[in-house]
Amino acid sequence: MGSRPIARRIVGRLGVGVAAGALAVAAFAPAAIAADPSTGWQAGAGVSSRTQAIQGNAFLPQALTVNVGDTITWHLNSGEFHTVTFLSGAAAPPVIIGGPNGPEFNPAVAAPSGGPTYDGSGFTNSGLLFTGQQFTLGFSKAGTYPFLCLIHAGMAGTINVQDAGTAYPRTQAQYDTAARATGARLLGVGRMVSARALAAARSSGRGQAAVGTGASVGAIGSVAVMRFLPGRLVIHAGQSVTWTNRDPETPHTITFGEEPGGGPLGAFAPSGVDGPGHATLSGPDASANSGFVGAGLPFGTTFTATFASPGTYRYICALHDDLGMTGTVVVLP
Repeated sequence: MGSRPIARRIVGRLGVGVAAGALAVAAFAPAAIAADPSTGWQAGAGVSSRTQAIQGNAFLPQALTVNVGDTITWHLNSGEFHTVTFLSGAAAPPVIIGGPNGPEFNPAVAAPSGGPTYDGSGFTNSGLLFTGQQFTLGFSKAGTYPFLCLIHAGMAGTINVQDAGTAYPRTQAQYDTAARATGARLLGVGRMVSARALAAARSSGRGQAAVGTGASVGAIGSVAVMRFLPGRLVIHAGQSVTWTNRDPETPHTITFGEEPGGGPLGAFAPSGVDGPGHATLSGPDASANSGFVGAGLPFGTTFTATFASPGTYRYICALHDDLGMTGTVVVLP
């Protein structure tokens, strides 16, 4: 159940190669710097807590100034996947498209596009990047170029490209310092919304839990908490548990028993249910899947399971179990 990391599940599904308020970046002195980034500029995409419970969806730093002929390498620093994408004024492609066997990831999003350099025109995309991967892009023409992550709304940045030989306004060390500070603040927001979701679930009663939570962080991006809150519940046979997704963007599943096949989107639709948003589990070995639960999704933001017999019922989020998103319901006689 959830044995394959999500990266391999996505690759296998696609069949393509995949190589509260705004948090301001720390201010810098405006003095020009005659630096020579001979190894290229370094930047980050995403940030994670040590346990992977909290994912910060932001580019760190969000804005860089480089010269014509320079390169930037973005390093994926989170458990959540991202893209680094330059649209050049075009509309963003849809992330999910219809396939012969149901919804699937759009290859235009998942696969790399464009060449090794960017001049402000065309569609240039890293493809899906996973933990430890990186994407390097050179810049061949002066200009100001917005970029974004196609997966996470609000995760965007800007590259300002100066003429070759122009003094740089900031050093790599200054960018790194700003990135660390902003990353720490993002994780702080994640801890705050996690605590609030746990408190709300506990105050609502024994049979209530959050299936993830998250928040927009102004113009910087967002945070997502990849946990069931609380992760362990104790009830009696015949009672029910209701999970609520409190994240405004990230979908999750509540999946018991055998995980649906078909890659990461195989769990999109409910299975093993006995009505909209509800399943009855006869025993700990029973299988049921909520389908994707979240804002704007056809299956709503809640899912309820009724437990018919005593035992220990283990479940996962089929999308994020590789990040530790698992839970247990202990059902007493």
